[in-house]
Amino acid sequence: MRFIKFNHYWNICDIIKIDELNIWGENMKKFFSLLIIFVGIISFTVTIYPLVNRIEVEPNKDELKLSINVSNPNAGIAEVDVEFTDFIIEGTTYLYEVENYKYSIKNWISVEGTKLILQPGESKDYEITINIPRDFRGAQAFGAVHFKQKGGKTDVFETVFDYVSVIILDFPFQKVIRPEILDVKIFDLTSNASETFLEKYGNFGTVLDLEVRNNGNAVLAVNGEIRLISREINRIITSLPLDNTTFVVFPEQTATFEYFVPFVFPRGEFEIQLDGVSQGIRVTNFKKITIVGEQPKEVAVLIDPYIVLIDVQRTIENFKVNIQNLSPESLEFSLKTENDALEIFPSKIRLFPYTKINGFVKFDSRNTTLEDGDNIYKINITSDKDILLFKEPVVVLRNGNLITECNTFVSDVSTDTFIVNVENTGNTILEGKIIKQDPLQSSDLTKVFVLFPKETKKFVIPSGYNEIAKNSTFILYRLYGDETFDKKKIVGDVK
Repeated sequence: MRFIKFNHYWNICDIIKIDELNIWGENMKKFFSLLIIFVGIISFTVTIYPLVNRIEVEPNKDELKLSINVSNPNAGIAEVDVEFTDFIIEGTTYLYEVENYKYSIKNWISVEGTKLILQPGESKDYEITINIPRDFRGAQAFGAVHFKQKGGKTDVFETVFDYVSVIILDFPFQKVIRPEILDVKIFDLTSNASETFLEKYGNFGTVLDLEVRNNGNAVLAVNGEIRLISREINRIITSLPLDNTTFVVFPEQTATFEYFVPFVFPRGEFEIQLDGVSQGIRVTNFKKITIVGEQPKEVAVLIDPYIVLIDVQRTIENFKVNIQNLSPESLEFSLKTENDALEIFPSKIRLFPYTKINGFVKFDSRNTTLEDGDNIYKINITSDKDILLFKEPVVVLRNGNLITECNTFVSDVSTDTFIVNVENTGNTILEGKIIKQDPLQSSDLTKVFVLFPKETKKFVIPSGYNEIAKNSTFILYRLYGDETFDKKKIVGDVK
């Protein structure tokens, strides 16, 4: 949830946000992690409390009063404008404008004034009155109070700090939570997927777009799962876990959720089942669809983990793996590498559709000589069929002197983006991520990525590039397999 809005990403405070807004859990716990991400001087900003006001409305109550504390801890006078908006969550997106939303309290609020002037060190309780309509019969209602303070202004941009306090009212009416799966779109990455999906997920698997409506009078926020079932082969293909911080639909609203699964689905009758608990209430729904077209020709096998890391310490080393069929037909195959000191068991494998088995990799150091660093061997598959190995799995034999190092530089600078180039110059696999780090906090600019020795990757950063960006953009990296990022360097100059 963004609490600071501004026109230039790098030139002033980025964001003050609630990192985790888990207010729909079983025990109605409110857990908030307030992160202040600092780029420029923020010594002129005010503070507000509480960030979330959750109020139990008593029966037959037609008026509520609450106060939000606004403090100016700084040396200058603070001028603050107050605004009232709607508030809903669509999936993981926060919206403050929803036309004619009957669960909004925006038009129920009355105040004495909408402008605050705070002297240095002054604190005020901003009083709000909520007039509840007599005919309202929802179980919950929502709104947001914005405390807006102007910051610095230049010819290029003006900074506006937008501090948001959310109001949630719980009414003494029975909560009705009725999810309805309105539509399901299936995109097979082996046949009918867009370039966007192929770039995002690769060329094997399936993307699901799930459109869900909440026909109830309270928030749908599910802890549970979505089951994907093929009625053609009477099998649950997979289950997708749902979390009440990300699978959220407000009353009488619709949200779309996107999921990737590393399976191709059989054609024919299919069922999507939603099952879980929302605010202590059991919720279920299902949708039947028909997947049309020819049966997929591509088949694949998954080895988990796809990087089989063996830290060679003994003469014989063993490593357990899971081997799974990602396809709607039975497969027979064997697995091996180009190093005869490595064996993968079972030596001959038969897997029915979507089933998996336990296997293991055996290494005998007496049958080979290893170099220092990560010795990487691609796993190959042998079969009468053309079978893809998902994510191109490898066996890594880690040995001797390990060098973890990388080079970085910036290129392709434009008005709104620049590219960070990262090259692994060591002899081990690295994990890394690019961050923006400021005096008080840091934020991730990329997800964690894997970089093999001598490999180079490019990362597009959605921001303009200037001295502030140069001095606050870093790469964190570590030896693959380690738990913490113990190495850090600035991304470098433009080349």
